[in-house]
Amino acid sequence: MTVEELTNRPESGVEARRRWSSRRTGTLVVAVSVVVSLYWWWPGITGRGESFDAAPAVMVVGGGQLARSEEKVLRRLREEGYSALWGGRPTDWCEAREMVSSAEISPTRAVVLHAPVASSDCADPEDLAGDIVGAVDAFGARAVLVIGLEVADRDDPVARALIDRGVAVVDPEALIGDPTAVDERVDCLWWDDCVFEGLNPGYVVLRDADGLTAAGQQRVARLIVATVQ
Repeated sequence: MTVEELTNRPESGVEARRRWSSRRTGTLVVAVSVVVSLYWWWPGITGRGESFDAAPAVMVVGGGQLARSEEKVLRRLREEGYSALWGGRPTDWCEAREMVSSAEISPTRAVVLHAPVASSDCADPEDLAGDIVGAVDAFGARAVLVIGLEVADRDDPVARALIDRGVAVVDPEALIGDPTAVDERVDCLWWDDCVFEGLNPGYVVLRDADGLTAAGQQRVARLIVATVQ
């Protein structure tokens, strides 16, 4: 038999079926991968549930360092399947109360709250806390207070009054350290985008001169989601 005959030998039925089966398997694997990826990422891409515009699961009213973390917080909530939106960036608790009480939407699960430590002289701290909790209760949701992002926010009078009223508290100090710690290297957690140098097991920097870094924001976002759940 010549080389030409071997080269031009017609493909047998078995070989054709094997090649077709291999192609089908490859196509199926790609299709499944695409479907799984869309299933996982679609909430984070769209952030929309059936009633997103009128009644998102979570509304965040947060200023200061929490506002700096907006993209990470909303994306993490949406990755877990919650429709979520940012309801405002208050500079103090007076503004936060107004943003909650005048909201044109009705969150169904939680209202996440944080205001920078600033003078709130529009009302007594107890009255401010009462108004905020009352507005959240009217939604049928629960209030979630974030503290530990800025110096002394645990001792803020309105924050203390909210805590005394039994709101859920997110205090990420164990994950992000004290607010005064800047440019410190800390060990990675499993979800961190670690920096590796030589034999170093990997580290992240959680705060720089401007406040929370992307790594710090990610840790805050994950703790908020764990509390909302």
